[in-house]
Amino acid sequence: MQVLDTAIHASPGTVTVEFIGEGGENIAVTMIVSNPLLDHGALVDRAKELMVQCAAFGGLPVQDRPQGDADGVRPGTERPSETNQGPYTFEYREGGSVRRLEGVELPDLEAVRHEALRSAIDLLDDAAAPRQDGWAVRVRSGDGAVVVSVDFEEARQERATAAL
Repeated sequence: MQVLDTAIHASPGTVTVEFIGEGGENIAVTMIVSNPLLDHGALVDRAKELMVQCAAFGGLPVQDRPQGDADGVRPGTERPSETNQGPYTFEYREGGSVRRLEGVELPDLEAVRHEALRSAIDLLDDAAAPRQDGWAVRVRSGDGAVVVSVDFEEARQERATAAL
């Protein structure tokens, strides 16, 4: 889809960025925002980041997988080798629950660490989230081992450093 225009619709606590494409196509991304003063460009950039994340997840949710596909690898795709640690599973701690995103493909551990840290900072910015301690984002390799863990304190420090 070729994006011809963007529209931003704000309501209390949320913003929807609508990407308007040729032929009447459109994609809308609704986000919870704690900073209502973000400019148009920052909101559009954040919406694009979310779409890229969604596109990278792939795979089916556990409840939608065929019975014979217990590990969630789609037919016709290679299973991770011992040298390739992906696809990765990101675990996000939000309040008392953990949200998992499986099948994330990233080129290397540096990219995984960067994405985990950025995501942890986003969790801090969530207006509904109380102050939390402990781990914020964990990333597991294809074999289930935790390869990256970012705690809330590290995210707070990184956010403060970036603001300087």
